[in-house]
Amino acid sequence: MRPKLASTFVLSALIGLVVSAAAHAEAPPASTDSVVVGVYGGDWEKNIRASGLEQYARENNLKLTVVPGADAEWFAKLRAAKGHRSPYDIVVFQPDTVQRAQAAGLLQPLDAQHIPNLANLYQSVQSRFTWQGKTYAAAFSLGQLGLAYRSDLVKTPPRSWLDLWNPEYKGHVAISSPTYAAGLQFFAGLVHALGGELSNPADVAKAFSKLAELRGNAVAFPDSPGAIQTLLERGDAWVVPFWDGRVFALKQQGLKIDFVYPSDGPVVGAANWVIPKGAPNLANAYKVVNALSSPQVQKAFSDRSLYGMTNKDVAYSDQLKSQVKVGEEAYSKLIWIDYASATPQLADWTRRWGQALGAK
Repeated sequence: MRPKLASTFVLSALIGLVVSAAAHAEAPPASTDSVVVGVYGGDWEKNIRASGLEQYARENNLKLTVVPGADAEWFAKLRAAKGHRSPYDIVVFQPDTVQRAQAAGLLQPLDAQHIPNLANLYQSVQSRFTWQGKTYAAAFSLGQLGLAYRSDLVKTPPRSWLDLWNPEYKGHVAISSPTYAAGLQFFAGLVHALGGELSNPADVAKAFSKLAELRGNAVAFPDSPGAIQTLLERGDAWVVPFWDGRVFALKQQGLKIDFVYPSDGPVVGAANWVIPKGAPNLANAYKVVNALSSPQVQKAFSDRSLYGMTNKDVAYSDQLKSQVKVGEEAYSKLIWIDYASATPQLADWTRRWGQALGAK
């Protein structure tokens, strides 16, 4: 082949490759007029609607459908959809469900090109939702599990997870089972306080032995926020592992209660936005997640929920800043549950928890 013909042939081949690549490149999401968002019910739904979700939909002429529910229900429906024609465009998931859904291939990777506010979320938090260089969730609010206590009944406030064993609290400690989120998070905090890891069976066994020593102090085993609130209101429980935002809300309502971030580390319970694969309104999903990740929406939600948020530009109220630990320094010290180790063991841990505490 002569040089000129060879050059022409190579150029034609390169052009063909470029055209072929362009033809197979991902097309921009189709423009639609709707968005379906799965959120937790009750106050959570009221707060997120009022914090900017409804306003954004109204200002952008979107038909907004809010579906109240919980992780287990949403995850089951996403798994049934198998990444095709998801029943939701956006869902709020806890960290363990984000992990499970990502592993099952049910989530759309999030790209800062479509969600610019991702760049403003705390890296210590966002790194927990990144696998192989791709991000699968936009962290939103951070509940920190610590120790709630009745300030009028407790003479010596707790400072550490291990203070639950203080004889002063005998008969007035409430502990939740690992089947409830607060219970599993407390157990993770206990293992950490004892210098162990959830992935180490010996460390877990040590924590259960320690739990057995709590029998005399434990008075109840609540399995819901309502049950914990009732125990605190009645004064049956003086000290109980609970989330900071819920405690400060009860304090705001007049209950003589306070909260301690344990010196050995609070345990995180995060609410995070994900976009399922096969979201029918993908373009709107990107836009809404970006809006929900903005400092304005996050501040409005924080004002209502009294939780710390993930956008580093949130301008917190003076009241919240005086109570809630926020910012990279605080967030980098949070204890995150190793769900890959915990989830397969949950049934066995629940059985051993019951045996240790004599709870049914």
